[in-house]
Amino acid sequence: MRTSRKTLSAAAALAVLVTTVTVPSASAAAASPPALSDFQLVPTQTDKQTIVDQLDARLPKLGVQNILTQANRDDAPKGAACTSPALDTNTLPVRDKFCFNDGDVRTTEWVPQGITTVADAQDDQYWGDKQAVLVSWYDKQTDPVKGVRVSFLDTATGNYQHVLLVYPYTNTSGNPSYEQVTTPQSGDHGSVHAGGIVWYGNYLYLVDTNRGIRMFDMRYIFDIKSAGDGDVTDSSRVGRHDGTYYSYGYRYVMPQVSGWSNPDGLAEFPPDYRCAASGPQKFSYLGLDRSTNPDSIVTGEYCADQDDDNLNGRVARWPLDGDTGKPAPAADGRWKASQAYRLPTPRVQGAVSVDNRWYLNSTGGGTTGPGHLRAAVPTGGNPGVLATDGAAHDVAVGVEDLSYWPGRDQLWTVTEHDTQRIMYAVSRP
Repeated sequence: MRTSRKTLSAAAALAVLVTTVTVPSASAAAASPPALSDFQLVPTQTDKQTIVDQLDARLPKLGVQNILTQANRDDAPKGAACTSPALDTNTLPVRDKFCFNDGDVRTTEWVPQGITTVADAQDDQYWGDKQAVLVSWYDKQTDPVKGVRVSFLDTATGNYQHVLLVYPYTNTSGNPSYEQVTTPQSGDHGSVHAGGIVWYGNYLYLVDTNRGIRMFDMRYIFDIKSAGDGDVTDSSRVGRHDGTYYSYGYRYVMPQVSGWSNPDGLAEFPPDYRCAASGPQKFSYLGLDRSTNPDSIVTGEYCADQDDDNLNGRVARWPLDGDTGKPAPAADGRWKASQAYRLPTPRVQGAVSVDNRWYLNSTGGGTTGPGHLRAAVPTGGNPGVLATDGAAHDVAVGVEDLSYWPGRDQLWTVTEHDTQRIMYAVSRP
């Protein structure tokens, strides 16, 4: 296992507590804490590893280092040439940035959403000798629906490679196969929105808005092009058909190995991106906090402005097992949030926390107005309410998920709108 546990000293723990003492804003005073009992997940898709093992016996695979080395998207602008009109509204110094190539910047089929880095993956912030940034995309088209892909970018070169995420199953002939990642996961349904990802140890965590969290294993990235029974020339098919494995034309696929879902299955939420004040959480985005003991995943809700401070959305913290890279469930087998807070603002697209100080990306300006990055701290105990700490900063148009890179003290995000896409980092405000 690549991830080690960490302990907090008494002094550090005291410092964390001190940073949470703040004067509540008007918004925080008006909102009430959420119920911690609303944040529970149960293990699902527990048979998927068996099918992945069967695929492993039939298909060649490649490790993350080799995928980064031979990344085929090598024509993206680099250095000073890497820029985007999305950054025109950004008021914070850009610490680092990477571009997509022209085809990925302009495509209206695929939309980038989630972001994670090798600093989430492990403490030393290296995967072998590589440092990578990963970005998730969901497919907007309906025929065929291709689900979710992830870009693996080598920060040393700026080159990247797409990997298609897939859902394994046993077909009617009794052979291991796979299909695109959709919600619900059967039939003709839309792609999982892929609003947030976290790479932790060997696992890639992906939010599924109405369901919970899906898990993929970096040790099982299958090379369809190199398979004797693989076909990457047909971009209209996925899975095993007549003895041949297809992948919508992508060279690599990574199948789901397990999942954690709402106890009552797919949750229902109000229409038009509105949220409920209580009940199961909407899983809109995902982040990692390595400053807690144990490490923890944070999840949150994207909610339209409903003129009600209790409907801005909620964030929660979920404990991880640093020895296995997997969730740390309670004694009853359920994965339960250890903390939950009401958000101080609507339209939050991404959140991370560091030493109990939260950082929130929000939007609201469409394809032209700026995004906003603000800090917030807990008030009212746990569960509680986040109160904005300092001014909100105008940032790039269309900012999405957030990821924190401790060694560089950088907040990373990705912008979503076609012709305005870029990955970039700023310092914490």
